[in-house]
Amino acid sequence: MALLPTLRSSLPSSSTILSLSRPFFPQSSQFSHPYVQLQYRSISSSSSRNAAAMSKSRSVQDVEKELEEQKQMMARASRTNPGMDVGVQNLPVFESYIDPQKPLWYFVAFWTDKAYRAERSERATLTRQSLNEILKRGALPGYDKGFKRNTIDPVRMAWLYMRRQKMIDKSITVFSNMYENYMKIQAEGTIGQATSLAKDNALQAALNVIRGRKDKMSWELIKENSPPYLVSSRMTVVDPRDMKMAAQVVIRFDTQQALTTQKKNQQPARREQRVVENIIFEVMPVDITCSWKVKGKLIEQQEPKKN
Repeated sequence: MALLPTLRSSLPSSSTILSLSRPFFPQSSQFSHPYVQLQYRSISSSSSRNAAAMSKSRSVQDVEKELEEQKQMMARASRTNPGMDVGVQNLPVFESYIDPQKPLWYFVAFWTDKAYRAERSERATLTRQSLNEILKRGALPGYDKGFKRNTIDPVRMAWLYMRRQKMIDKSITVFSNMYENYMKIQAEGTIGQATSLAKDNALQAALNVIRGRKDKMSWELIKENSPPYLVSSRMTVVDPRDMKMAAQVVIRFDTQQALTTQKKNQQPARREQRVVENIIFEVMPVDITCSWKVKGKLIEQQEPKKN
């Protein structure tokens, strides 16, 4: 539960957010390496599709049809309005499934769910391939230059497989600072500051808090109960005219936070609370000039109880 709950209430749960856009890379030699073989596969994993099947919202076929119609619409619009800007699109969440943490023995024990392990492995592969492409394009914070960006795909993929979190620790630090600033802005900042840092549901949530503030508020990060870590990463095409790409990463934060409020002529009231959140960060386009923003919050889907 968050101290500033507007972000939670403004976002649907992970069981009702789904994007099945299909990544497509230009047919050139730089994208022909066997480690990048996602050209015609759905960007969302099997469990995400299963979650959608259990949802009362749109079906997988509806989402795929909608995205295909959107691509066709933009292609037609490009002929009549070449200057159309898709940078203001409110994109869906590319990967809505969050894998719960499991002990190491779970992945080697023969009696555990083999189907789930296969699906989890598929999602991990998609994340590594996505991170590899984002790193190569220089879009990952802290890695716009240097060896990790300029090395060959097999080396980069091997590092991501063996030490994924350590491989992008600079980026996780940047995302952590963005999350902390976003929370401070809701309590103490301005609309302009919120607009520069957030977009879509996260921006609307922050604006609701800022506009509704009547008392003096201050937010404080007391400590991190556990280090933030990458949950997933995905990429997809948003404009087929020039192959403009968008990327999203989900970072899990487990923190101890404090919110202090003070009414006029009264003593300040301080409330501390543990907050666990999966925050979505988005960038478009995916290149060295990009600017990441807080998009929203992904709520973990409750596993259905077995009879």
